[in-house]
Amino acid sequence: MKCKKLASIALSTLLAASMLAGCGSGAADSAGSTSGGGTAATTESKSETKTETSTGGDTAAAAEVSHDSEYTVDFYNVAANFQGVQSGWYGKIVKDKFNLDLNIIAPQVAGDGQTLYQTRCAAGALGDLIILDNADAQECIEAGLVHDLTDVIESYPNIARYMSQIKDFNSMMGDGTKIYAIPLEMNNNGPTAYKQLHVYSYPRMGWDMYNEVGAPELKNLDDLLACLKDIQTAHPTNDNGDPAYAISLWKDWDSYFMENVAQLTKWYGQEVNGSVLIGTDNSIVPLTDKAGAYYKMLKFFYQANQMGLVDPDSATQDWNAIVSKMQDKRVYLYWYSWQYGFWNTPAKGNEGVNYVEIPVADTNLYQTSDTYYGDGRVLCVGSQVDDEHFARLMEFLDWYASPEGVQIQHAGTEGLTYTVENGKYTLTEDGLNRFSAEVLVPEEMGGGNWNDGNNQINQWIVASCDINPDTNEPYASDMWSTTIEMNQTKTTKEWTEKFGAADDVEYLLNNKMMTVVPSINMALAIDSTDISLIRKQCGDIIKDSSWRMVFAKDDADFETQWDAMASQLEGLGWADLVAFDTEKYQPMLDARKAAQ
Repeated sequence: MKCKKLASIALSTLLAASMLAGCGSGAADSAGSTSGGGTAATTESKSETKTETSTGGDTAAAAEVSHDSEYTVDFYNVAANFQGVQSGWYGKIVKDKFNLDLNIIAPQVAGDGQTLYQTRCAAGALGDLIILDNADAQECIEAGLVHDLTDVIESYPNIARYMSQIKDFNSMMGDGTKIYAIPLEMNNNGPTAYKQLHVYSYPRMGWDMYNEVGAPELKNLDDLLACLKDIQTAHPTNDNGDPAYAISLWKDWDSYFMENVAQLTKWYGQEVNGSVLIGTDNSIVPLTDKAGAYYKMLKFFYQANQMGLVDPDSATQDWNAIVSKMQDKRVYLYWYSWQYGFWNTPAKGNEGVNYVEIPVADTNLYQTSDTYYGDGRVLCVGSQVDDEHFARLMEFLDWYASPEGVQIQHAGTEGLTYTVENGKYTLTEDGLNRFSAEVLVPEEMGGGNWNDGNNQINQWIVASCDINPDTNEPYASDMWSTTIEMNQTKTTKEWTEKFGAADDVEYLLNNKMMTVVPSINMALAIDSTDISLIRKQCGDIIKDSSWRMVFAKDDADFETQWDAMASQLEGLGWADLVAFDTEKYQPMLDARKAAQ
């Protein structure tokens, strides 16, 4: 497929579009929304919608839709951790409402994702529905693989609530005059703040185990490793006698680098973007910079392995195996905020065994603001889809962005995972435990295990921090007032007493250990054919070398392997790739600087 670099966009245009993202605490937007699916997503054979959207004026009615025939939707999805037809309770909801089966095609599960992408593009049909990173979406628009949504999108009221963000983003796609892509993870709360309850990536440990080893002050990574060593020595197995480790890694999220390392670079003020590290100070340096955070955090894992703290299954297991181990308390260090869901509950919090953030004094966390304008991925409809199926897909997508659809995505189903009383949503026991234990779903709701039947699309049009107009609270169940109250447990109270803050966000900000950088969502330059080849070849070297360095035999071997990796990369055109990525990300940094 022919690739070309995007034309440069004036900084003033970027700023006028306010391509900043944040999840504020304001009320739902004044335009309102259609609750529970504005496109009459029912099991009736036909549905029709006419609505007034947030952009003003009476729009044309959405196309009439028949649900008489079953429709298997090929859903190409770079975010998915599952491949196959969506089943279980979520599959039943979609089938009952729309008579659709979602056949998810997941490149990161398929093996050689790049080959799968290129093969499907060459065939002219990437998918009926498509989730892509921004740059790949731009490429597919130019190649004619994506359906034009311009004339119809405002007919769908729930999607139209986000028309400002959608129009701003699409002004940088294609020729800038049409709408092809729906940004993902949008909200209508505000464009600049970070309003989550927890930071995304940071060291987290079981509160009981941390206290058991003396609740030591952690000045740096050496102290963190020493603390983890004491915990693992005291608890070499979980309560069932299964081997447990401080650190457990997985490979299947790797792209052009070792993803577990890349997420931890944020602890020390840098984020991996392609071949470069972008700093909280808006600096750009090569990923191979020995003074950079990729080297630092890769060596952290190596040192952990030297101390016997790394799960020996790490090089061969996948994410699903990690989930199982977290649920069985066989992993002692978490570093994603959403890992809490696989263990933490109010009951465990009152026992004092929940996982919590443990400050490491020399960190300066790189934390992006919430994704008001989207998160760098988009949802598109394939250009090969005929008119009848196009109308059915748009009906589904509008429901996916509706309060009903969004609440189902972020909290599950009323009666099973939460109850509603006097307008207040409250998690049930099953709702509290849905990620950490086996929750059985009644047959009439789809049967099976709740987790197995959860939404496998794994990306949303609407972020969980957006405000549900039906409740005036966020969609995220951990941000409901009832859940916050339930989570005032022995663990949280003791943590607050020790660290003098309500939560980790407050602690890190108060101690100048976190920098919130504006989240910029824009279409950046896409790889030429030559750059694409260099990136793949270099990525293969970085991934392979990184994993081998974690298990290096000694310090000398680690350094030798790092230097050999750097030398191999230089021979593959690394300097050209770094120069390309430096130029590619500069417009984003220019917009970020102007916003700070």
